[in-house]
This record gives sequence, structure tokens and C-alpha cells, in this order.
Amino acid sequence: LQTLRYTCLGVAGLGIAGESDFPEFLNVTQAVSNMMMTEYLGIAEAYQESICLLRAKLTGALPAFCDCSNATAWGLFNGTKEDHNSTPHSLSDYSEAVIADIDTITFADRVLYRAAVERFEREVREVEKQFGTKVLCKDLASDPALKYVLAPLAD
Repeated sequence: LQTLRYTCLGVAGLGIAGESDFPEFLNVTQAVSNMMMTEYLGIAEAYQESICLLRAKLTGALPAFCDCSNATAWGLFNGTKEDHNSTPHSLSDYSEAVIADIDTITFADRVLYRAAVERFEREVREVEKQFGTKVLCKDLASDPALKYVLAPLAD
């Protein structure tokens, strides 16, 4: 639970929650505020773009593999894709009751991640403007991997 980590709750303030250390309520406003103060932010669903954002911020330069409008240059990225031997799955694999439980457990995390995706996209657009290079060619709002996180939140 990233909201827990971004609010620095847990054992000895290390963000390591034991069963008795888990708070009854998570302060998602504080978590979003703390995330916004983080110097660098990337998202797993845009891994290569996240590396490009990091490189632009750290070095003031943008590698050739960050130009998503150039398939050859984009293909030069030497990233790793690790699936941890997990089997493919879909939300349709789960009952409505399980989805409702997941929604409850992850509500604050989805608010936080939505804010992180918005910040990420904004920062990438700034880098694109700075370097005159298209870094993010995909539409995150329609990315199937982000569909659940970006879906409207039920109260």
C-alpha cells in the first residue's frame, strides 16, 4: 500500500507496517502531498518514458531512445521486463464481491496513483517541450494497464 508508505506510518517510522501498526484510516491527502514533493516520479506502465524523464532531470540531456516518434531510436532502449513468473489475469477473473473488497482496500492507493499518473504526464510534457522530442506517444488514459486505476472512484 503506497499510501501507507507516503504517509511514513509503520514500525519505527520506517514505513514497515506490522499487523498492529496498520492505521484504521490512511491520510490520502498527506500521501498525495508527499508524493508531489518527491523529486522524481515514474510509473511502471510507462517504464521507458519514466527512465527518459529521470535522465532528463538528472543529466539535462535526453537519450536517443526517448524519441517515441522514431521507432528505430525507441527500440535502442535496453530495459528489462520482469514478470516474476506471474500468470496473466484480468479483473473479469474475479467476482463482484472480490472486486468490491479490492476497491475498498485500494481506494486511497488509487487516488494516490491517479495523482501520480497526472503528475508524470505533466512532467513528461514539460520535458517534451524543453527538448522538442516526443517522449510519451501512448495515451495513458486509454492504456488497459491503467484502466482500473484511472476509472471513476465509487464512494
